[in-house]
Amino acid sequence: MTDALSKFDFSKVTGGGLFVKFVADRSITIRVLTVDPVVVNEQYEDKETGDISLTTKFAFIIYNFTDDKAQILKASPNMASNISKLHTDEDFGADIRKLDIKITPTGEKLQRRYDIQVLPKANTLTNEQIKECKAIDLDAKVENGQRMSFYKPIEEKVIEDEGEVDVDLEEETPIDLNDIPF
Repeated sequence: MTDALSKFDFSKVTGGGLFVKFVADRSITIRVLTVDPVVVNEQYEDKETGDISLTTKFAFIIYNFTDDKAQILKASPNMASNISKLHTDEDFGADIRKLDIKITPTGEKLQRRYDIQVLPKANTLTNEQIKECKAIDLDAKVENGQRMSFYKPIEEKVIEDEGEVDVDLEEETPIDLNDIPF
C-alpha cells in the first residue's frame, strides 16, 4: 500500500486554476508575457462589515514555473507598477518578457505584502509552454476589463474653489423683525 498522505507536499497546492492564487510564505517564480495588460475594476463586499469597495486589477498572462503552467496574474496597482518599473529598467534589459521574477507573499488579507525580485538567470520557455500561454484569451477570461492602452482611470471630480466670501459682520445692517411680513 502507498502512503501518499505522509509524503505529499501540500505547500505546492495553490488551489488555483487559470488564475494565480497566492499562499503566504510560498514563493512562485513567473515570467510575465503581457505588455498590454487588461485593466478591470472589481467590486468586493467585506463579509464582516458589508462595506463595498472598488479595486483596480491588472491582468497579465504569465508562465508559472513553480506550478509548471500558464496562468493569469491579477496584480494590484502597486504590483503592476513594480512590474512596469522592471519592464523599463535598462539594467534588466528593458523587457519584462525576458525576466523571471520571484514573488513571495507574506501576511494575510489586508496585511498581505508581496516581495518581488528579479532572478539572476531566466529560464528558457519551451515551445509547449509558449503555446500554453498563447492559448489563454486574456480579453475573454477577464470580464469587464479593457486593455491598458485604452484604459482611462476614473477621475475624481474636483470642485473648483470660487474663492472665499468675505463678509464684514460689523458693517452689516441689522434686520428689523418688523420689516418681515408674517
